[in-house]
Amino acid sequence: MQMGCTEVSYRLLLYSRFGSSAWARVFQLLACRHPLGVTNLTCPHCDNGVGDSSNFCGVCGVALSLIIDLQQSPPQMTSGLAPWKGGEVALGVFIMIIAMVLLAAVFLSLADSDNLAIQVWASSNLMGLAILGVVWFLGLKNINVDLRSTLRLLGLNSPRTNLRLSVLLTMGAFAASFSAAWLFFTLMDWLNAGWLAPPEYPPDMVFSGVASVFTFQALAIWTPITEEIFFRGFIFTGLVSRLGIWGAMGASALIFSLFHLDPQNLGVLVPIFVTGLLLAGLYRLTGSLWPSIVAHAGQNSAALATVIFLV
Repeated sequence: MQMGCTEVSYRLLLYSRFGSSAWARVFQLLACRHPLGVTNLTCPHCDNGVGDSSNFCGVCGVALSLIIDLQQSPPQMTSGLAPWKGGEVALGVFIMIIAMVLLAAVFLSLADSDNLAIQVWASSNLMGLAILGVVWFLGLKNINVDLRSTLRLLGLNSPRTNLRLSVLLTMGAFAASFSAAWLFFTLMDWLNAGWLAPPEYPPDMVFSGVASVFTFQALAIWTPITEEIFFRGFIFTGLVSRLGIWGAMGASALIFSLFHLDPQNLGVLVPIFVTGLLLAGLYRLTGSLWPSIVAHAGQNSAALATVIFLV
């Protein structure tokens, strides 16, 4: 007996937390024309009518193959089927720029006070919260999936590479990033390009003594997690369908470097751009944000240790 694919069975698959992998297999084997094996659909995102050969909703653009794709190991960025696209990415970048300007205005008004470490700690934590809010509102709010699937959308799943290879790739990205920065700043010093010299961080930007753990929490743990979610999990992933893997890597790395722009230290743009490329490549190779987060955290920890112990 030939079984028809109905909207009811489609919604059953979608709203029951994507069902089990067995459900996905059943729908794949139904041999209907839609990639999900369903016909006569309505989009789960906006309830628009969807044709039986559609891959994407014509109104909101959500990927209708998202259901099957989420149950497989490669994350969304490898297939370019993230439910957010270039428009959401552009809006997210704009909102974060506004947030940065507002935070800068607030903390610059406190510049004369003797609490730089508190300002750095507070601004880092607030920026992280703003990032999570933007990613949720523009990328995740209207996606009816369970927590595990939501985390997978952002790349917060286990690497598809084995532990040994994941560690080697993470260490390689970490070493390559530091090597690129050292080579660049050495070259700038040889060329007497002082305006491209590495930045000098004031020692009072970090807490002293035992309280330094709060600085590490903000800059070496919280910031790497939230920045990787934003720049690789949200921006890179959202640009893949429009720009391809390499174009999305370049664009996300450029945005990453511009967000770290210091008008008094323009030289940081180049090594941070290279770091952005390496972290996006690490995400691409491992299929997970966790190696990128670890590499990012390692870099920030090394920089903080330099400020605390060597400055």
